[in-house]
Amino acid sequence: MNLSPHNFVTVDQILSDVLSIVDDSGMKMRSKGWYTSQIQQCLEELSFDTFLSEQNDSFDVPENLRLPMPKGAFNLRGIYLFNGNKCDINKAVNVYLKRNFINSQSGKGYVAEDMWSNEGDAFHTPRGGRDSNDRRTSNGPNNLFYYGMQNGIIMLSENCCQYQKVMLVYNGILADIGDVPLIPQFFRQAVIDWTSLAALKVKRTQSVGTQHHSHWTTMIRETDVSLNKPFEGSWAKAELRAKKLDRKSRNDIKEYMTSLNY
Repeated sequence: MNLSPHNFVTVDQILSDVLSIVDDSGMKMRSKGWYTSQIQQCLEELSFDTFLSEQNDSFDVPENLRLPMPKGAFNLRGIYLFNGNKCDINKAVNVYLKRNFINSQSGKGYVAEDMWSNEGDAFHTPRGGRDSNDRRTSNGPNNLFYYGMQNGIIMLSENCCQYQKVMLVYNGILADIGDVPLIPQFFRQAVIDWTSLAALKVKRTQSVGTQHHSHWTTMIRETDVSLNKPFEGSWAKAELRAKKLDRKSRNDIKEYMTSLNY
């Protein structure tokens, strides 16, 4: 992939096709905002279906060790702790998932299926750290950092406060769309079909009782086939093309997306 803005198309380029299909060049049926919203919804669904957009963000480790997932983020792929800045993270440490881990609102104390100390537990053996009196504690090994998640909140173990920064690596939805070229070319036809289908349904509703109703019904049927036909529709082709991208192409798209000036 030779990365350049020419590998992407704009909202206006999508609209030029859609408005011609639905005979609404003056956008009298629906506003540009409505059409743009449909395009954004299509990109969100494609993001969920293809895992195309791979993103990462760094945050200060919160005092209460509770961090909300970023807007648009899903499928958390990794959490890392580090000090300094992103240019110097060679001593970052991995944060591991701990099942059923829920910390308190203050970040002090927690509950979990495995509490590390596990005194008297018939199923989990004691294996936590030790205090100054050599007694087993519920803090876990000193060099093990872990987290749990509930309702979109990432909850970090107490020892994570040893670090200043936490990096989240995740899949996300494609960015909010604007005037810049943002839509990958291999998504173009799927986005056109999706948006056209939504607009055609409005057209059909508005044409009830008129001689044009059957025309818009036929258009909906044809566009739905173009979009959703198994293996051959534009949606299936968009998914296949996205999933066949090599690692460099995905990284190029990621770099392009994160370099846009919003």
